[in-house]
Amino acid sequence: MSRLPAIFCAILVAALALGAVRLQRHPPAKARLTAWPITAHMPGFGDGGLLGPSEIEDLTEYVIALNGAPHDGAAAARAIPLFQTHCALCHGLGGEGSDLLGTPDLTRGQFRNIRTPQDIRQQILRGTDGRGPIRESRARTPAG
Repeated sequence: MSRLPAIFCAILVAALALGAVRLQRHPPAKARLTAWPITAHMPGFGDGGLLGPSEIEDLTEYVIALNGAPHDGAAAARAIPLFQTHCALCHGLGGEGSDLLGTPDLTRGQFRNIRTPQDIRQQILRGTDGRGPIRESRARTPAG
């Protein structure tokens, strides 16, 4: 049996390891490794009817808590199972996010265009469409 595939795999793994070491020693300025050049799609949990207003309020407090800011402890505690059910798949159980998926690290406040609790609330309520946080709600106006 030929050893060529095994040798090729070993060379490939070594090249990847050397590349990773080089990136750690000399990281590119302002670079972020993501699998896609856009942010991940986040559903609108309020617009989609997945969560009620009180649940969105609790999740807002939980995100604030993950960020280390003053928060409502009881609301944050109520939001833990909600976060595990609806958010942890992309943001991680501890809110650490994923560069590979393009999801922000909620523990370090890595948010684009989000500065206040109201911004966080709107993000949870409306989600994103893959272009970044807080898409505008598409209000339907009656014709005529």
